Amino acid sequence: MSDLRADEIKHAFALFDPQNTGRIEPSVFQDFVNTLGDEQLKATIRIPSHALDLQQFTDLMNRYNEDEKKDPEEPYKRAFDSINKDGSGHVSTQELKAALDSFLGPNTLSEADVDEIITEGDVSGDGRITVEEFLKIMQKSESRHRGELVL
Repeated sequence: MSDLRADEIKHAFALFDPQNTGRIEPSVFQDFVNTLGDEQLKATIRIPSHALDLQQFTDLMNRYNEDEKKDPEEPYKRAFDSINKDGSGHVSTQELKAALDSFLGPNTLSEADVDEIITEGDVSGDGRITVEEFLKIMQKSESRHRGELVL
């Protein structure tokens, strides 16, 4: 596992272990899984009946990320599917706003902000984002995060 990946897992663990007990209770782990918004994960991951230590948490996360190794776009495809509530294959402004409100808090972004995101990502110009357009947005975002020049 890369150091960055190990650091990300330690950080996620710490978020759900704020008292620094070294353990995450099953109910807290369930909350963690729910915050990911990944229906496939919810359906496939087994919530343990005992508290998890960092190594057990790491093992579970690594098992979950096997799909990511096979297809690095898989997490983004799952995110797209969780946003695309009506299953149309397109994310509308309303779906994106609902997802962002759920993740960031209600009304953190205005309708104009969400429209701007849709406009930037909508290559076809139909006012919606397809999974392919969504993947391009996510790849651009990753590149910016890594400090690469993105046009």
